[in-house]
Amino acid sequence: MSRWMGNTQVLAEQAAQYRILAEHGDLPELSRAIMRAACNNGAMTGVGVENMELLRALPDQDRLELAGTWARWYAHVEDIWSAGEFRRDPGYLRAELLMAASGVVRGLDGDLLAAERQELLSGLRDQYLIWSFHRIWELAEAELAAGRTPDPAVLAAFRRTSAAAHLPGFRRTHAAANGKEPGMQNLLSHFPGPALNPGEPWADTALREASAGGEPWQRLLEHAAPATAAAPSAKWRRTGSALLDAVGPEEARRAVHRWLELAHLDRTIPLLGHPHLLFDVNAYFDPYNSHVLRGLAWMLSLLPPRPDTAHTLVGLVETSLDHRSGNAPRSPQVAEAGIVALALIGDRTARTELETLSRWVTHEGTFRRIDKALAGL
Repeated sequence: MSRWMGNTQVLAEQAAQYRILAEHGDLPELSRAIMRAACNNGAMTGVGVENMELLRALPDQDRLELAGTWARWYAHVEDIWSAGEFRRDPGYLRAELLMAASGVVRGLDGDLLAAERQELLSGLRDQYLIWSFHRIWELAEAELAAGRTPDPAVLAAFRRTSAAAHLPGFRRTHAAANGKEPGMQNLLSHFPGPALNPGEPWADTALREASAGGEPWQRLLEHAAPATAAAPSAKWRRTGSALLDAVGPEEARRAVHRWLELAHLDRTIPLLGHPHLLFDVNAYFDPYNSHVLRGLAWMLSLLPPRPDTAHTLVGLVETSLDHRSGNAPRSPQVAEAGIVALALIGDRTARTELETLSRWVTHEGTFRRIDKALAGL
């Protein structure tokens, strides 16, 4: 159940009402009761996860009739329905009708309101984060159940929204709250797509080269740093070492160097920001891809030390602390991953680079990370 609706008693009472109406075969009143509840519960709860499962357990013919009713209402909201019964404006009501109709026939009729779902989802393609006040991931679930995979750019928007939930500066936004929703997390667990979001030169190059290299390279890219981990765990390092062995350590080093050295380049696919984000979103790293950048930096620390590796990591730190987007650095989290990698390498060259960084880095969190790294060497 959504965090937006914490009153489980209300949802239980609604479920009891739905069962009675369904048992009596009163589908017209059931359709109205469900929509009254969806509009009253709030957009981020709607019918409710458990209650939608209840509705999908109804006989197929009942599910089709309910969805067909809501589809007809959807097409005539302004003509037929006033704000009186549902106490919502037409746009809100239409969104809830689309969510409920798509949900109740998921896996049964993938064509009902398909064009409407696809139009709404396509509007996410150029969004940095998803700020929708409705459970828009349910529409992607409906499309996947119908055998249609939404555009990778749509997946990218969902991924960025989920990843941003863990980043400072995003955590208290509505988009970050969306990203933490169980429904969105479940969608991302089986939404097929590339290992990286396209649109950044380094990511586009990595995707192209990994595709040419085959499955071991794909798995290497997929071994991202966990969102909340400050340093690689022993388990993460063991897996990373096995992946490096599978592709060849020196081949992997050369490829990762190439990718990290492209990280300073601007996006190739511009994105739209939001009034609540007071920075240029196109100057930031893609929040989802940034976890892969962090993982790649850590990967380099698993290889035998070489001076050019330390230089590449320093370049990544410098790029990540670039203030091109305004007052805030591009990605302190990626910068800190570079610091951690240098500390794990721990040779003379790495220490010298850390000492140099300590003399010019002004970002407080990164400086503390450098100080800690030097203290441990």
